[in-house]
Amino acid sequence: MHRWPVACVMLMTALMLIGSTASAEDTRLTIRGKALEKGTRRHLEGITVYVLGNEVDSAVTEPDGSFVLETALQGDIYVAATGVGYARSAPCKIRRNPATTSPDILLYLEPVYSMMEVVVQGERNQDKTSRTIITGQELSKVAGSAGDPLRAMQALPGIIVANDTDSAPAIRGSGPDDNAYYVDFLPVGYLFHMGGMESVINADLVEDFNIYSSSFGPEYQDVTGGVLDIKLRKPRTDRLGAKVNIGMLETGALIEGPITPNQSFFLSARRSYIDLFLSKTKDSGVEFTQFPRYYDYQGKYIWNLSGDSSLTLQTSGAQDEMKLNLGNDADIVKHDPILGGNANSKTYYHTQGLVYRTRLTPRLSLTSGFSHMYSVMEQSMTQLGHANATNDLYYFRNHLKFMLGEQHELLAGVEAGLGRIKLDLDTTTAVPTEFNPNPDYTSSSRFVNKDSISTQWCDIALKDRWRLSGWATAVIGAHGSYETYFDKYMLEPRLALELTPAEKTLVTLGWGKYHQFPEGFQVIKGIGNPGLGYIKADHYSLGAEQKLAEGWSAKAEGYYKKFSDLVVPHEPENYINGGSGNAWGAELFIKKNRTQNWSGWLSASYSKSKRRNDVTGEKFPFSYDQPFVLNLVYDWNFLPKWTLGAKWRYQSGAPITPVTGTYTDSTGRLRPTYGPIGSDRLPDYHRLDIRLSRDFLFDRWKMSMYLDIINAYANQNVSGYEYNGDYSSRKKIQQLPFFPAIGIQGEF
Repeated sequence: MHRWPVACVMLMTALMLIGSTASAEDTRLTIRGKALEKGTRRHLEGITVYVLGNEVDSAVTEPDGSFVLETALQGDIYVAATGVGYARSAPCKIRRNPATTSPDILLYLEPVYSMMEVVVQGERNQDKTSRTIITGQELSKVAGSAGDPLRAMQALPGIIVANDTDSAPAIRGSGPDDNAYYVDFLPVGYLFHMGGMESVINADLVEDFNIYSSSFGPEYQDVTGGVLDIKLRKPRTDRLGAKVNIGMLETGALIEGPITPNQSFFLSARRSYIDLFLSKTKDSGVEFTQFPRYYDYQGKYIWNLSGDSSLTLQTSGAQDEMKLNLGNDADIVKHDPILGGNANSKTYYHTQGLVYRTRLTPRLSLTSGFSHMYSVMEQSMTQLGHANATNDLYYFRNHLKFMLGEQHELLAGVEAGLGRIKLDLDTTTAVPTEFNPNPDYTSSSRFVNKDSISTQWCDIALKDRWRLSGWATAVIGAHGSYETYFDKYMLEPRLALELTPAEKTLVTLGWGKYHQFPEGFQVIKGIGNPGLGYIKADHYSLGAEQKLAEGWSAKAEGYYKKFSDLVVPHEPENYINGGSGNAWGAELFIKKNRTQNWSGWLSASYSKSKRRNDVTGEKFPFSYDQPFVLNLVYDWNFLPKWTLGAKWRYQSGAPITPVTGTYTDSTGRLRPTYGPIGSDRLPDYHRLDIRLSRDFLFDRWKMSMYLDIINAYANQNVSGYEYNGDYSSRKKIQQLPFFPAIGIQGEF
């Protein structure tokens, strides 16, 4: 009789336990959300998300940063996330309610700044002879550059600039106009505003530089200097974002993001604003009636057609404008009266380009680019006259690569163009050149030219890159070209040898023949000589590079360039190919990549560059002949969000042509007597720049600020001399003084 109550009690207890378990299962909470990088909102994959107090309830994020986890904990629940390279996120509080699914949550993780992000990517060009590769991010952090990677290039070996306000690079004994410039496979109008003060490319877009100082391959244009091959990064594909930048010279904005899963874009625009505050300034008889102003823009649209093919539409443009009034009390007008009055200058270009990349077969790949560029130069002076030129250029470039084997690659390239140039010239024939640096404009003859010129050219490149053994690679190439203006064919060999006697050791040898079209004014009828020929050069180079431990590397390289058929002034033809020259030097580059919290490099070079007028026998140093150059660059992440950088540069003084006396010409004008070309030098140059930057991270956006102190110890560097009206005295033209520059960037 007593067994039934006991059985009932046991049955009721079991039912209660089952009900309790079912109730607990019914109240398990499902939590969904995403893990994002703090500041950038980048989706984070592989992040562990867990419940505080019950870490067993956890999940790992998917490629899009999403996660799903469940927990049976009651009451208030706290969820956090952690992952390699990131600090643990702030806990997110979730309040229990009758629902079994919580609202989606977002967890923001802050990067650990002491850890260096490593990006592995394939080389755009396998050739290693006389090449320097450096990222835009590294250069943008160089002190004194105000975040502009193109301005920071002067801290690399073998590169000389004219002065503090001219960043156009002169490479290994050649001038800035002797270089070829490519941006994303296609040529660009010009790279610097205001003669070199600021680059035309938004610094945030520059991914890396391939700089070939000499002995470059056959796939590049006909130049005798070097090649700057610049790559812009791809637009972000995770979300729509924007950046706003405010610097000392300009302000700009960038917007980018995906359009579809396979399409993305960016669009950047900048404008200087100093002219808004300094509309008119006057000094020593020179009045800025329109202070220099500029703008630029870049755009890119990428459509990934498949895993092996993409189509990129890119556009860019820039404009520079300045207006001056040179009064009669200005010394330059006293020397050359024809220069008095208003002087206006306006230059701009617009480009549109299309690049198609595809892998046709596992061994065959194709890159084709087509672009159109419209550029205008307008210059006028009240008495001197005017020089206006427009250039409508259509350009095509094609590279076909075929892998004969894992260590054997063939390249066939075609580069062609059609240019239509309209000239409207009414001015004097006096133009300063390397062989006549100080012409007299007032006494020179005048000419008028309103021609239209149509030119076509085609270059063909063939290159065989073959790894002959485990330690030797030969690069054998040839560059053929034809253009209609001179109606001449050229065929030039290019050879290189790369040796790897040890795993981390590289030895390179290079040789090649190169040629270049003369400067435009030198071939124009009336001011130049349409019968000129090409400028020619032979390049030789020998280098050795050693990779060391802890991110260190050392590279030493020597080079020799021989120039012939340089253009010199001559009567009555105006110009002839009657000059020669040479350049030689040795460079050292010791670099420390960031492996912990600091990075930097030392670059040192010794070089000599000379020119000779073969008609007169006169010899003189090239205007960029500055024998010794030393750069020390340092960047230290001394606190998680603070960085201190410094750059010290020393270089020999540039050659100048001094005034040694005066005489009175037949018109009664007092004229200077000059010494031999380049017979004097400016004082040696040295400058210390310091950079302090700070990052601010917020959940949905971030901000960075920097302070660049240019010429920190206020050294009075000299860029030249200005003579008074009767040449009885001269004063120094000072370069940049102690100057603090501030910049702010916000990323959303």
